[in-house]
Amino acid sequence: MHTRGDFGARRQEISRRESVSTVAEPVAPGRIAELITREEEQFRAKRQRSDQLWKQAREFIPRGVPSSFQDAAPQPVFIDHGKGSRVWDVDGNEYVDFHNGFGVMVVGHAHPEIVRTINEQAARGTHFAQPVADDAVVAQELSRRFHQPQWRFTNSGTESTLDAVRLARGFTGRDRLIKIEASYHGHHDALLVSVEPPADKMGPADAPVSVPYSGGTPLTVVELVTVVPFNNLEILERILQKHKGEVAAIIVEPVMMNIGIVLPDEGYLASVKDLAHRHGALLIFDEVKTGCTIAAGGATERFGVTPDLVALAKAIGGGLPCGAVGGRADIMSTIDEHKVVQIGTFNGNPLTIAASKTT
Repeated sequence: MHTRGDFGARRQEISRRESVSTVAEPVAPGRIAELITREEEQFRAKRQRSDQLWKQAREFIPRGVPSSFQDAAPQPVFIDHGKGSRVWDVDGNEYVDFHNGFGVMVVGHAHPEIVRTINEQAARGTHFAQPVADDAVVAQELSRRFHQPQWRFTNSGTESTLDAVRLARGFTGRDRLIKIEASYHGHHDALLVSVEPPADKMGPADAPVSVPYSGGTPLTVVELVTVVPFNNLEILERILQKHKGEVAAIIVEPVMMNIGIVLPDEGYLASVKDLAHRHGALLIFDEVKTGCTIAAGGATERFGVTPDLVALAKAIGGGLPCGAVGGRADIMSTIDEHKVVQIGTFNGNPLTIAASKTT
């Protein structure tokens, strides 16, 4: 597990490998491959139904999975059901679930209160594309926990960070974003940059290069994103000076989680906020993973720093696709004034909001 955030994931991995290569005993040729093959054979032997379903799925779904994050070697495991902290696959194998649906299922699988809420709401209707009473209840609770007066709902973390970026740009009238190297903020073009940059393209440690994470990302979009290392205020200040008057927002995971668990240095988050404001930029917390998990009020509560905008998802929906973006009243007023558009057919879906309220 990585413990420092001064460099991106691949920088740390390269250093680790160089260190290991100088002290590790040589391994007999082919021994590692032999052991891996043996483990894979044992793994597959216990998951034959998963393998069958995977082969069927590959005929109609790229790589046989609905999200590339679910693609795994030697094969994905198809889940049948879950209860509490455990899940069972289609072959009957039982697992203690440390995965938790990428951090969504903090209340456990099939929690009786969530199941009851979903059943009751489904009987009344699953979708209206109209406001419901629970909207304000959930928004008020989020406001209490995260100290943001205004909220809008989304359906995922990607949508939440997308809306946060749009709000920041609309409010400031600026286009440039600053993000942390090796952080992941969803799969929209604006932030799908330098998530896992190749070693030969990432640039020097004190001046990382913005690298698109996926084909199909326009370079004109990538050029509007400047990458900095986590926990390094000196480089951040230098970048803000270099792009003086251009930066709309700095977006950070308060606890960096894409390369393990990397805690912010003491005072780092408060200093980032101060630097942002001194340069007329906003601070966005991506609390998709930390929100309602490391504290009831997420990292905002845990570290005592309130950003200008916060993006939430995952844990707040009780297992249903739910997200939210909250912010200062003056920033969120750009929606009231029709300056910034924030829309979505399933935003505030009654089934999801009911589950969120219960959660």
